[in-house]
Amino acid sequence: MRKDYPAVKIGRLAVAESYAGSGIGTEIIRFIKYMFAFSNRTGCRFLTVDAYAEATEFYIKCGFNFVSEKDKGERTRSMYYDLINIID
Repeated sequence: MRKDYPAVKIGRLAVAESYAGSGIGTEIIRFIKYMFAFSNRTGCRFLTVDAYAEATEFYIKCGFNFVSEKDKGERTRSMYYDLINIID
């Protein structure tokens, strides 16, 4: 079993407060997923993010999972999305 996998880390993704709840953040994530699943030549299998604790629900709604429970209660949580979910 491998201990590491090719991944792309999403930096700090945010939208202006005036656009909060409009769905633009979800559309950005959807675009990133599609781009790396179908138009990508990097060979990456996962998208990762260090989400602020208050943003984890957004990433969960976008299909991300927690890497582990070790960072539970911390300011940020490591999360990932497996691009195989789009391809299959």
